[in-house]
Amino acid sequence: MHLAITAPAKVNLYLRILARRDDGYHQLATLMQPVDLVDTLLVSLGGAGLSLKCDRPELAGEDNLVLAAARAFYHELGRPAEASFELIKRIPVAAGLGGGSSDAAAALMALNVLHDRALEPGVLARLAAGLGADVPFFLAGCTAWCTGIGDQVEPWSDFPVLDYVLVNPRFALSTAWVYQQFDLQWTNTLQTIRIKRPQRNTAPLDKLLFNDLESVSLREHPVLGQIKASLSEAGAVGCLMSGSGPTMFGVFASSAQSGEAAHRLRRQGGWWVRSCQGVRA
Repeated sequence: MHLAITAPAKVNLYLRILARRDDGYHQLATLMQPVDLVDTLLVSLGGAGLSLKCDRPELAGEDNLVLAAARAFYHELGRPAEASFELIKRIPVAAGLGGGSSDAAAALMALNVLHDRALEPGVLARLAAGLGADVPFFLAGCTAWCTGIGDQVEPWSDFPVLDYVLVNPRFALSTAWVYQQFDLQWTNTLQTIRIKRPQRNTAPLDKLLFNDLESVSLREHPVLGQIKASLSEAGAVGCLMSGSGPTMFGVFASSAQSGEAAHRLRRQGGWWVRSCQGVRA
């Protein structure tokens, strides 16, 4: 049995860090939207054990989250593992776009389909939370307001899909390092974070776009400020770093404008540039 499944990237439209937990995770409040930049995961049942091939061989090690997800799935199922995976990467790695977490969620969903939906959605959500902070969001598959460590997911499936240009400076940032650098003296563990849920087809970006981690990455890598300025000059109505970076994104008024801006930005700086759009469930 075989199945091909896509694993979308995400952008954080809003990200506040509230506190650091004793287990090393952080309490946060974030609004994320999946976008149509995707990895592709091919899953086949049969054989003995687990295997993973990737068009980027350096990512096919035992620490890949696809294999971690598969191990968790079969442990929960109580059956010997019997799956092979082929991963086609399109999402930049360690870029703030959630590619590894999305691949893990895709592996859980694909395995469950191939095993006749043997695990209930709540069980899959629990497994996802054990794999990483963003995995439950990707399991939900739509724009969502996420709290806790990201595992408490409130779908906002009617949130407007936005047009983006993503710009990555072609270097990676360690999520753990960025969080370690973040100065928690500015957080308030008693604060309740709320944002107004926009009506369909409207998004008050001037009051929405925010990322606590952006100042850390911009201070360490001034080129990110240059990218942000270039996105604004190209016509973005709002710009922000996604997650722990270093990918910056601009929001544009239409897909035509985002496509034109991407074409313009590809001629600057040697950056990785993609236009994309948010996706619904």
